Amino acid sequence: MVLRGNRTGLEAKFYELLLEVTAELGYKLYDLDYISGSHTLRVFIMDENTGTAVLDDCAKVDRALTPYAEELDWMPEELMLEVSSPGIFRSLNEFWHFESAVNENVMFSIMGRLSDYTEVELPKSLKAANKFVAKLLAVKEDSVTLDVDGNEIQIEFKNIKKANLEPDLED
Repeated sequence: MVLRGNRTGLEAKFYELLLEVTAELGYKLYDLDYISGSHTLRVFIMDENTGTAVLDDCAKVDRALTPYAEELDWMPEELMLEVSSPGIFRSLNEFWHFESAVNENVMFSIMGRLSDYTEVELPKSLKAANKFVAKLLAVKEDSVTLDVDGNEIQIEFKNIKKANLEPDLED
């Protein structure tokens, strides 16, 4: 997994603008995606006090961007803006996303098999797994430490294809 951070082109411009706009409104920019072919800008925001965003929060960010869309000539005229909460199953794409998910259950999709990352004998159901849920124990500069079925396993970010929160909805 290549952690986001080095955004380029329009996505970088949108990111810088949205960092400023969301901060002014008291929100945190969780993530964004710009899909150039459809000129769709998906913005994920959150209120740090609640860890989510409600419809009114999303509408405020949408309205706050309107003057910029009219003034800035680098913005596509046919821009389709979607503002939402990152959701309870939020994707983990940036280093700080992983840091904020320590002690949480996370669904990982990895390169290879889980057994490639440990000498510990794993249950048969996990040996060949390349998709699994684990408790995120720690985050280091280049890797994460996980509790997988009672076993501590370290996986480098470069070997993670995808990660998202996997909350236990029964709690």
